[in-house]
Amino acid sequence: MTQPHLVIIGSGMAGGRLLNEIIRRQPDRFRISVFGEEPHPNYNRIMLSPLLAGDVTKKEIVLNSHEWYAEHNITLFAGERIVDIDRTQQSLRSHTGTELTYDQLVFATGSRPAKIAASGQQLSNIFDFRTLEDVDAIVNTAKSANHAVVIGGGLLGLEAAYGLAIKGVKTTVIHRSGHLLNRQLDAQAGEMLRLSLQERGIETLLNTEVDSFHGDTAVSSMTLKNGDVLNADLVIIATGITPNTLLAQTAALEVNRGIVVDDQLFTSDEHISALGECIEHRGETFGLVAPIWDQADILANRLVFSTDTDYSTKATPTKLKISGIDLFSAGEVNGQPHDRVVVLQDKDRRAYRKLIIRNETLIGIVLFGDVQDGNWYYELLEQQIKIEHLLPTLLFGQSYCSSLQDTDNSTHHSDQENQPDTALTGASL
Repeated sequence: MTQPHLVIIGSGMAGGRLLNEIIRRQPDRFRISVFGEEPHPNYNRIMLSPLLAGDVTKKEIVLNSHEWYAEHNITLFAGERIVDIDRTQQSLRSHTGTELTYDQLVFATGSRPAKIAASGQQLSNIFDFRTLEDVDAIVNTAKSANHAVVIGGGLLGLEAAYGLAIKGVKTTVIHRSGHLLNRQLDAQAGEMLRLSLQERGIETLLNTEVDSFHGDTAVSSMTLKNGDVLNADLVIIATGITPNTLLAQTAALEVNRGIVVDDQLFTSDEHISALGECIEHRGETFGLVAPIWDQADILANRLVFSTDTDYSTKATPTKLKISGIDLFSAGEVNGQPHDRVVVLQDKDRRAYRKLIIRNETLIGIVLFGDVQDGNWYYELLEQQIKIEHLLPTLLFGQSYCSSLQDTDNSTHHSDQENQPDTALTGASL
């Protein structure tokens, strides 16, 4: 029997993960072709920060090598960009002239760096932080840089700033919000993070944006919207991502902020599916790995076994890849007026715990400093376990709650005897 032809547009992490899931289920189910704009096989994009810092090599972050593609009889068109899709004929064409027909087509086109409204971005030494080529250029420029500025105080921006700082480059982060990681942390944890970065040589400017860049051919300074002027000879823009939908729009698929998909990850064309950072599902777009892995699992099951499982989003925990800075967050970070919010804070130890509770279930977690109970809290949140019986001591973590429960089951001690040590004082319940 002739194998149906599966074509995947995009050889990034989403497309690569889908390939792995298909091969794991039934390696001979499809004849597979993959198109990728970058001239490499797929690699671990979340390891670009450690690559910049010099903690890993390029070879170490490759996920599927050229040999892997050959071994599994998958044709990889590396460095080829699809420019035309004929949905009626179920065919496509690349910018080099390669033409193929497909039985099933998958968009895994990812995202592109979000742009900022600042003039002068044509100057050299202003970089995105998205590809291997970006990292190569940043590393080369950093060798002679005096002052680097990273625009964006999200996960990617902070990890890039750390990679530059440990190379000895004076580094400043500019962030338009009032605190760092404002989508993942509340203001208190954000301030602790700012202080921890400052100890590592990274300065932070909050509540401001860049208005314009200046220089002859290369950037040498910038003017902020508050009027301040900052010297810089290396700039990284890391202000988020935008789903890459241009090809889908050209093919007349339904597109909003991302390529619109249903619960089975079908697009508006029954022969075309999509996953990853390029999609929009029930009004939500995606930028973290965990939901993309879930999407790859569901889509592989449908493509291989014709199993229709609904995709649904869930809270994804956040961690920061900076040595010596431990944080963990999931769910809502600020909550609503009628939520119960419990907080433990030790400013001297720079330790912070905040739990948000609604209808006797945990809906938000913010941990800074001591994150050892993060996975336990996340399990309570994800499974929506009723936690009323844990509320008096929930802040003190799994071990303390378990030991207290064991004690209650065997014998009764005074409240004083069951209190945690004095290092945990300062909790407000």
